[in-house]
Amino acid sequence: MLFFPCVLTQEDHIYYANFPGLDNVFTDGETLEEVVDNAKDVLKGMLFSMYKNNIEIPKPLSYKAKDDEMVIYIEIWEEPIKDKANQQSIKKTLTIPKWLNDLSEEKSINFSSVLQFALKKELGL
Repeated sequence: MLFFPCVLTQEDHIYYANFPGLDNVFTDGETLEEVVDNAKDVLKGMLFSMYKNNIEIPKPLSYKAKDDEMVIYIEIWEEPIKDKANQQSIKKTLTIPKWLNDLSEEKSINFSSVLQFALKKELGL
């Protein structure tokens, strides 16, 4: 579980959020609830991108709010994000007999689904 400080400010009836120590990770919203939801989404997106590209996740910083700021901590459970980043599909080429291909296409068989199912079964997953 990670807890990132999120700095909230308000200007002209719009709330703004940014994360100290995380460059270019910011968002806004018309309400406090909306900006917090958007902040969670943008943080998850940044973490997903970093995991996918094997970039080290920076340690969350502590932050003391200035007079016109409010600091909240966004809690992120990182395991599902890591799992999603590591489950990217890849393209595989395979060879099967023509008759099997023809019959499978007649039955509208999804080759990818069948191969995934068979591999998981073979691997005991």
